[in-house]
Amino acid sequence: MTKIKLQTYNIAQHGISVEEISPSARVIITQLLDEGFEAYIVGGAVRDLLLGMHPKDFDIVTNATPEQIKHVFKKDCRIIGRRFKLAHVYHNRELFEVATYRGKAENVKHKAVKGHIISDNVYGNIEEDATRRDFSCNALYFDIENGNILDYCGGVEDIQKSKLRFIGDNDSIRIIEDPVRLIRAIRFQAKLGLQMTEEMQQAFLKEYKTISNVSLIRLFDELVKLFHCGNAVDAYRLLNQFKIFPYIFPHASDAITYNDNNMQFIQNALKSTDARIKHGKSVTPIFLFACFLWPLLELKAEHIQKKSNYEKYTIATNEIFEMCRHKITIPKIIQIGIRNIWMLQLRFDVIRGKKVFATLENPRFRAAYDFLLLRKGESKHIQKLCDWWTHIQTLSKTKQRELILPKRRQKKR
Repeated sequence: MTKIKLQTYNIAQHGISVEEISPSARVIITQLLDEGFEAYIVGGAVRDLLLGMHPKDFDIVTNATPEQIKHVFKKDCRIIGRRFKLAHVYHNRELFEVATYRGKAENVKHKAVKGHIISDNVYGNIEEDATRRDFSCNALYFDIENGNILDYCGGVEDIQKSKLRFIGDNDSIRIIEDPVRLIRAIRFQAKLGLQMTEEMQQAFLKEYKTISNVSLIRLFDELVKLFHCGNAVDAYRLLNQFKIFPYIFPHASDAITYNDNNMQFIQNALKSTDARIKHGKSVTPIFLFACFLWPLLELKAEHIQKKSNYEKYTIATNEIFEMCRHKITIPKIIQIGIRNIWMLQLRFDVIRGKKVFATLENPRFRAAYDFLLLRKGESKHIQKLCDWWTHIQTLSKTKQRELILPKRRQKKR
């Protein structure tokens, strides 16, 4: 049984100004308060503000039911969800999630199906809501009326100590309830620098296989968020430390660790992704998953006999996607993007003729070119290709034609 002890921190203690809260979120909370309900900023936004970061989202929690929230905001509110209803409230073209306090059903045991708690999604009070959350750092409530933080599970102290801790007395049970918490914990440690407790680490090593209970598409989405957290290098290290990456991608993991060159390739890909995020550039899961599976593609293609390189890559690609689907769902649109990046690697070998222009104009050229640069250490041949394709992009169209197209022989008169 989780012990509840409310600790209240005022602005002098936590240092967060109400002005740092989204103005639209404050308007929504004020409207709920004016209607006689409780309402707070909750979870990740409070955590991030305490860490000196700017929150991406401002989630709101209240004792109003979804129907009551809908009555307050009318056409600006949409109720979603079947298992547990939530309200989406729109203000100034922004979307805010407004959830009702979750409670714990009496005399009903926890049941988990495919990584979801399904038996106790009932409404409750703020104390019950706090204990239903996963980590202590997420059980924090910001009161915009007086600027206080309400802390029911010691989250503020844990953040001050850079500690990541599950709420509750049994970490294994918390993982079994929702195995996605394995991925979330790794993301919080990699992104926020909150270090998992020793108890949590032991539970991870014991329960990592429960990740197979998570729906395959949800697992893909969580991995994308993890690798796009801005510290993919640490995230990948932790996934391997707790045996999760080899469990989800067993064949790809074996191929990556097959030699030092493959491991360096993955490290370079992760560093490249982190650098792009740091500089505000776009990132796509297509690129990173193409990198994770590339060493496996090369190994498979090597063992296919009496086929052209294009045929080898096509056969190997189909086999890889078939192997992956048992542990994770890679959406078709992502598969198409990965396939295009891989096939363009073959077209980079062609540096003469009109096909070069088709390669340069391919929608996936930039991603495939960046991918080629990551392969620079494979061989001197790849290094020369990298230099050539880098150079061709610096030339004018006229100079490109002079370099790419063979000179026509003049007919003798």
